[in-house]
Amino acid sequence: MHTHTLIALLLLAATPAIARIVVDDSAPEPAPQKTGINVPAPKDGVQDAGNHSGPAEDTLSFLNKDQLHGLLLGIDQDSGLRWQSPEAHDPIAFKTGQISQVKLDSHKPADAGSSAQRIGLTNGDELPGNIVSLDDKSLVLDTWYGGRLSIPRAMLRRMTPLSDAGSSLYEGPTGLEGWVIGRMGGGRSWSFRDGALVGTTYGTIGRDMKLTDMSDIEFDVVMRGNSQFSVGIYSDRADNFGNCYMLQLSNGYTELQRYSRNGGSNDLGSTQLLNVMRHDKSHIELRTNKEKKSIWLLVDGKMVKEWTDPADFNGAGGNIIFSCQPGTYVKISNIKVSKWNGKFDDSNNTTEKTSEDTVQLANEDKVSGHLISIQDGKAKFSSSYAELNIPIERIGQIDLSSDHSDQAKQASSDVRAYFPEGGSVTMQLAHWDAKGCTGSSPNFGKATFSPDAFSRIMFNLSAQQQNANSDDSGFDTATPDQGDQ
Repeated sequence: MHTHTLIALLLLAATPAIARIVVDDSAPEPAPQKTGINVPAPKDGVQDAGNHSGPAEDTLSFLNKDQLHGLLLGIDQDSGLRWQSPEAHDPIAFKTGQISQVKLDSHKPADAGSSAQRIGLTNGDELPGNIVSLDDKSLVLDTWYGGRLSIPRAMLRRMTPLSDAGSSLYEGPTGLEGWVIGRMGGGRSWSFRDGALVGTTYGTIGRDMKLTDMSDIEFDVVMRGNSQFSVGIYSDRADNFGNCYMLQLSNGYTELQRYSRNGGSNDLGSTQLLNVMRHDKSHIELRTNKEKKSIWLLVDGKMVKEWTDPADFNGAGGNIIFSCQPGTYVKISNIKVSKWNGKFDDSNNTTEKTSEDTVQLANEDKVSGHLISIQDGKAKFSSSYAELNIPIERIGQIDLSSDHSDQAKQASSDVRAYFPEGGSVTMQLAHWDAKGCTGSSPNFGKATFSPDAFSRIMFNLSAQQQNANSDDSGFDTATPDQGDQ
């Protein structure tokens, strides 16, 4: 072992905190003049992130984009986070003020198959569980991970069944693990920063999302520069565009191409698209139906274009590919891929205030009025023409009126814990260890959750949002950060 590496490891074992962690996977041994603690390169290569050697580790990420692999031992509101590094003899204590997230890979999350509904809250959280009751004051939700939670009605936004249609296939990104980077221009074209995939030069990044016959693909995108950004769907390869459909966004227009490795590309039509090059984010949504050979594009919740392939459906796989061109800065975040039920409902994408509750039935009928209560598996609903008693299993979605809604204000000490199957819970975290996670929120009061329910924890939410906004202001010339690999 080199002398400077040995000194660094001794310092790590002897000190309770670290001034800076330096990650460098470009060379097996850092240069002698590099300061700080040398963290081993990630176990998994980007090209084959699924081949693990040795036990799984958690990943601790900092706001300055440093990372440390090891095991999360516990979190305490007063004493901070305790971390066990494989390079240290004793646990290390960190204050949480500079931590961005902890990715929990050291344990297999518990099965959440017993949840029948997903409850959307006004602060953006989504909680899986089973509805016990609802009245004019609160909803009681029975959860396998936190027992029974009482949620004020004013904090409710939406209730949907956790059925096969609409179930999540992927939510992220949380790092580069599972993504395949194509080195088309030489070197690394994509990186991971602050919860987003960032492309700054010519190249692709792809992932097998296991797209279904009907899928809903959503993401936020920020673009800078004057070249092109492309999305490939149903590709039969992850490292480059194979046999797939390729959506191109460039300079105020979009077009869809049927792309084949051997047969080239065929244009299926284009349309003007002025919103994507705005200063702020644009929300892109692609909905697909293989049987109808149709693809729909929505931008910021509004329908832009429908394409139908006159030939056989071309997609031969389940991969999604993102590609940027030279001179482009592209930032992709809030990716969500789910099975789609084939229905279009404008209420899914609107932020307008509504004065009435709305129930959409499984047969696509929709009723507006007032949701009086839910009890014994039935929803009592008052409309202008009748009072209805509807079995929960016949309801496709309930949207609550925003007239008297309220939203939990985000505190500086809030953390957001994510469920692996989709959804999250935001809380002020008091204590976390292997036995339980205790936190509080205006959404549910004080509760203790099973730590096995979560796949990652995000800290310093306001600071991360500010960092994300500052990154969007122009081209990012920093050295690419590897994220979780």
